[in-house]
Amino acid sequence: MTTGGWEIVRAAVEQRIGGAAFEAWFRGLDGVLEGETLVLRCPDRFTRDWLRSRFGQTIAECAPEARAIEYRVDPGAAAARAARAEPVETRDESLPTAESLGAQERLFERFVVGPGSALALEAARAVARGDAGRCNPLFLVGGTGSGKTHLCRAIHDQVGSAALYRSSEEFTTEVTEALRAGQMPRIRQRYRRQANMLILEDVQFLAGKRATQVELFHTLDHLMAHGRTVVFSADRGPSELDELDPKLTSRMASGLVARIAPPETVTRRAILSERAARGGVRVPDECLELLAERELCSVRDLIAGLNQVVARASLLRAPITPELVAQALDAVDMPGRARSLDEIVGETARAYGLTPESLRSRSRKQLVVRPRQVAMYLARRYTHASLADIGRAFGRDHTSVMYAIDVVERRIVERPQLRYELEALAARVSGSRPSRSASGSTRGTRPT
Repeated sequence: MTTGGWEIVRAAVEQRIGGAAFEAWFRGLDGVLEGETLVLRCPDRFTRDWLRSRFGQTIAECAPEARAIEYRVDPGAAAARAARAEPVETRDESLPTAESLGAQERLFERFVVGPGSALALEAARAVARGDAGRCNPLFLVGGTGSGKTHLCRAIHDQVGSAALYRSSEEFTTEVTEALRAGQMPRIRQRYRRQANMLILEDVQFLAGKRATQVELFHTLDHLMAHGRTVVFSADRGPSELDELDPKLTSRMASGLVARIAPPETVTRRAILSERAARGGVRVPDECLELLAERELCSVRDLIAGLNQVVARASLLRAPITPELVAQALDAVDMPGRARSLDEIVGETARAYGLTPESLRSRSRKQLVVRPRQVAMYLARRYTHASLADIGRAFGRDHTSVMYAIDVVERRIVERPQLRYELEALAARVSGSRPSRSASGSTRGTRPT
């Protein structure tokens, strides 16, 4: 069997397993006959294990000329595969950078607006354009997953390096370390003179941090006096943050307080429809209604339901029906045991044939970037760690974690292979068993 013979085998496999699974696992897979052994060049250990366990019997039956099948892990195959597919995004090492105006606007456009979020969106757009006016400071209020971070990122992406974007935990760490080292002038120079805008998220976490609150109050006074723009976010409004200094909360509330209410059913349906359409997935109207009718605390939970449905349909190679939606929602609404960050990193590293140290490294190789993004996503889903905590576990800041989560959530809908990978990893992390779309032992195979 030559390379051309492998094309015949691939065509036979596609007929057996269907288009979705074929696109995910076989479109970029290389195979060649070495003697009487069919060698499949797998880009990583995860792909090797999945092919062997899920499709091994099918491959063997479609390749009668081969007396044995070898699944060979060949990192070089990843580059060849990547050349035939979309490039892996690797911008996870630093703060978001300003891109073209069109790209910047797309981040705002991806925010599906409803009656409860229209004011926040328009205020954020005005701040990003430099027309803050009476919106300064802008205080965004909403629960977890409501869209505060989305708007903060959209503002920062449009403003670029002229804005400092920090979580309250990061700001506190900087101030605390500077106080201990006697380097407060350097911190004040950075926040009060070098930046034209300060974006500070989750200010409710400043509770009990007296020295940080004092520093922030004077920084805010300085920035406002010099016409600079400030954006805050929190899960409660300034008047509800009883743990913070009243002088500070009064200053925070002196501009516009824009609340982001949980989306009503119509908006939830629009969010689901937009996300599915962006991923090229058709979800019947009655299924969208079932997903949209769930009473949820956040948009993130809403998207999690859609991701579960799409993943289940791909794994079972089944159409999206109301019955499948009901099964998927039973699974996603089932509470899982919280795991530690070390467990998440370890499981992810093992699945991809890497070490925990490599996931925590500064490497930007494609073979490391995607597993790192997946690990961050799983950490957010299966632990109680904050974005800053997850960032520290990987030697990065919270914006890198937000970017990684956004990439994974988007690709779950767009890319079939990632659905398989996350299903298997989520099963390991949560302790449940993954759905199986194909089974059977592989004739004539051996581990490599």
